[in-house]
Amino acid sequence: MKIKIFVFLIFSIVLSGFAQKDLNEADALFGRSAYADAALAYESYIANAATVSPETWQRLGYTYYNLKDYVNALKAYKNWRDIDSPDDDVSKGYYYYDTLRRLKEYDKANQMAMIFFSRANNRNKYLNYDEEQSRFVELLQADTLYTVKNLPLNSQYADFAASFYKEDFVFTSSRNKEDNKIYERNKTPYLSIYKISRPEVASEVSLFSEDIETPFHDGTTSFTADGRYMYYASSFQSGSKKVFNDEKRNFFKIYRVDLTQKKLKKELLAFNGDNYSTGQPYITPDGKKLFFASDMPGGYGKADIYVCDVYEDGTTSQPRNLGPEINTIVDDFFPFFKNDVLYFSSAGHVGFGGLDMYKSFYKDGIFGTPINLGPVINTNADDFAYVEGKKPNTGYFSSDRAGGKGDDDIYEFTYNLERCQQFISGTVYDLETKQPLADATVTLYVNENEKYSEIRTDENGEYQLEVLCETKYTIEAHKAGYSKDGLDLSTDVTPGRTMKMLDFKIKDLSDIFTTDGDVEKIKVDPIYFEYYRYNINSVAAIQLQKVVDVMNAYPEMVIKIESHTDQRGTDYFNKVLSTNRAEATRDWLISRGIAANRIESAIGYGESRPINICDEQGVDCTEVEYSENRRSEFIVLRR
Repeated sequence: MKIKIFVFLIFSIVLSGFAQKDLNEADALFGRSAYADAALAYESYIANAATVSPETWQRLGYTYYNLKDYVNALKAYKNWRDIDSPDDDVSKGYYYYDTLRRLKEYDKANQMAMIFFSRANNRNKYLNYDEEQSRFVELLQADTLYTVKNLPLNSQYADFAASFYKEDFVFTSSRNKEDNKIYERNKTPYLSIYKISRPEVASEVSLFSEDIETPFHDGTTSFTADGRYMYYASSFQSGSKKVFNDEKRNFFKIYRVDLTQKKLKKELLAFNGDNYSTGQPYITPDGKKLFFASDMPGGYGKADIYVCDVYEDGTTSQPRNLGPEINTIVDDFFPFFKNDVLYFSSAGHVGFGGLDMYKSFYKDGIFGTPINLGPVINTNADDFAYVEGKKPNTGYFSSDRAGGKGDDDIYEFTYNLERCQQFISGTVYDLETKQPLADATVTLYVNENEKYSEIRTDENGEYQLEVLCETKYTIEAHKAGYSKDGLDLSTDVTPGRTMKMLDFKIKDLSDIFTTDGDVEKIKVDPIYFEYYRYNINSVAAIQLQKVVDVMNAYPEMVIKIESHTDQRGTDYFNKVLSTNRAEATRDWLISRGIAANRIESAIGYGESRPINICDEQGVDCTEVEYSENRRSEFIVLRR
């Protein structure tokens, strides 16, 4: 019996030794990101191991995740979850969460996220997540506004990241060349840069340039608007050999190439480093800013998006991280920035799974909350590398979604902006009394001052307006005799969305302005003229100074002047007299510094618009009543 126990122990020790050897090999392959081989080694180890540590299950899950085998990734993560809680380490738990998203188990993914974010020390992160999650629920219920089409140029290999060089369509691909080496991580050929004049004709694909072609990874690209410079990323090499750091890691670096030279040479940019990667450059149309992705120290997650200034001599400023509103604990990639809108891809914001494409409006030095671009253009696969096309509301992106031709494919999209409508609603209040204001006007403007639509508030001071998606508006609330209140609004890409609580508070200006129906006038005491005279006397000057003060307080105000006489004298005489009074009033205001173009007109109406009816059918007026008819009024046209 002792002999059997001894043999069993020896056998167990031998198996344990074999298992430990498999584990050491698997961990080494995992450390080199050689995931295809690491998966086999981990499975071999697990088959012979008596127990498996939670770290090994977690690594196996992450290995399958990188191989895009999400079914097996989920099995490994469930085993990890059974013996170790990922709740305290979101950087590890994230990939379990995203595996659930990849498999479209969104409710379970959200439950996992809520467990982590419910902890007190993650309160701020919870608020951001909760806002994005509510937007995502709307997206799941919305119709798509995108039509996408797989391009004929795609191959059985990875094809992604479109850009434009003059008339050429440039992209990155691992399509096999005879001298391409094989990338250990996923057993596919290394990347190269290709071009094609017409992306709908696959036979025309050719290598972009032999001068910058290397045996290792080259891509992705971005070009200055004039076509002179190309920015692109490449595996760091010395001669024909990769350069590794002390940890046996090779990094990407960004280069600039002057394409006007006969022999193309790579210029290494100064912000590259020896222990981190930089890649996915995007140079803005004006050539003054360079966006890129990097895992340099000091970021918020794995790869973050940065920007630096590009000076006239080609040198750059120190990179600036775009901050936690954009960057997350995992990968944030592929920036595209135009017209103060940043498009980028992220695995860390709430979305359909993997990399989704987002947009963020940039204003006053701040990036707004990222907005998911919606279904169809985003899926539970990796969707990335957004770039605008040459026609309005068209563009290209890349994806490894089901139904493609290879690993990553390039897709063309059309955005049906006119089909996307949203609603905004709110209430207009009196600033001081806090009461809602009926019959106030809410006006929408596009293109800064072009009126788009307008509505009056109801008896409860409420309004609702229909707007287009993905459009910038200015909204203004106003009412005769009140101040104005306004805000700028940029709508997102969620069809049918209602933005509520867009409220306005306007101040009663009855001490400054008076109203006659919809006509607004500057409130001053009557400006009396002496009988048959039009000169501005000292009494009239006191009231006119009030007009000057009001117009200085409202520098955008435009008025018109209307002058009137009493009913004594002939019609013709009174018409001439009132015109002289109007022009004298205008000239006095101009002499006190009011610009002439702020007074649209100065018109005399004679005796045609009296306040008091006199000298008709035996009706006589007192001198006070006659003087009330001799007046000038200041009609507010704009303020």
